[in-house]
Amino acid sequence: MMVPAFPLLAAEMGSTGVAAGALMGAYGLSRLLFNAFSGVLADRFGVAKSAVVGLVLLAAVSVFGFLARNFVSLLVAMAVQGAASSVFSTAAMTALVLKAGPKGRGRALAWFQTALLLSMAIGPMIGGQLVDRFGAHTPFLVQAVVALLALAAVRAMPKAPPASHNAAPPPVRLSGLIGPALIVGGLGGFAAFFCRFGVAWNVVPVAAIQQFHLSTSELGWIIGVGTVANLVVAPVLGRLVDGWGAKPTFITACLLNITGLLALFAVPTVPMVWIATATVMLTTGIMIPAAGALALTNAKPHVMGRTMGLFRTIGESGMALGPVVVPAVTAAGGLSVLSGLVTCAAVTAIALAAASMLTARREPRVALS
Repeated sequence: MMVPAFPLLAAEMGSTGVAAGALMGAYGLSRLLFNAFSGVLADRFGVAKSAVVGLVLLAAVSVFGFLARNFVSLLVAMAVQGAASSVFSTAAMTALVLKAGPKGRGRALAWFQTALLLSMAIGPMIGGQLVDRFGAHTPFLVQAVVALLALAAVRAMPKAPPASHNAAPPPVRLSGLIGPALIVGGLGGFAAFFCRFGVAWNVVPVAAIQQFHLSTSELGWIIGVGTVANLVVAPVLGRLVDGWGAKPTFITACLLNITGLLALFAVPTVPMVWIATATVMLTTGIMIPAAGALALTNAKPHVMGRTMGLFRTIGESGMALGPVVVPAVTAAGGLSVLSGLVTCAAVTAIALAAASMLTARREPRVALS
């Protein structure tokens, strides 16, 4: 909801378009930096308590943003919102995988991603209407209300840390958490986010306007088709990860993703822009929950939050780096915009190779009260 408001908020306070980007950057960076810490909170205090803290903090800082009348205050509001969002979403994802157990983990992650895609699709539309009718600060206030309403979801979460009813679990060191599964799963998530946002936020928009001379509305439809494709496959995606396996699902999605990337690079035509972009959006949407299921393999319940937080930190860094690194590589080499697709394909190939070498271990069944 906030995205349509950023340019107007920056302009109201005498700032530039760069400042509008800084507002979004403050949110994203703070969210990324807090993911690992959010996992620690979820494990130590329980997912329900962590979720409440995140949502109440999000509501409070949203009201602060609504009342803010200078750029520094807005920047602080967005940074704290990023941290609050990280605390809540990490707790929510951890609660889902704990409830689902090892056999339902793929479905839990797939449906969580579907909810995110849907919200990312409708949020800007609602935000645009609010800004046009009631002013650029209004989305902050609506966001506060939404955060408080989301407290109802906390009732479905476990009320205590998974191991709290037993003897205190042994201390957990970082070296004990980071194993081959987490590294490969994190790399897989990184590759998926790197390609998805490198293509959707940089390569395709620039090439569509500069090389293929498409309109901005056509560009919006091209990206939208891929998002719709993700939503369509959501009912079967989780069952695919859980039934067929996270590793084969991830490897297949990587191969299809590389095919789509190289097809557009080799056949730079308007029809191929539609086909390849939809393919990349669809396959990266499959890669993310499959990578998450890989990363959480054999994670014990009492460290599930920390494992989830580390996976999100590694994976979501691709979202930040993709739109920056892809154009930087092409500019440094004096290459065409579409050459960025090769960079994305190379990153995917590295993740594919790592997943291929991962030896799966059978997970023990864990009974949760």
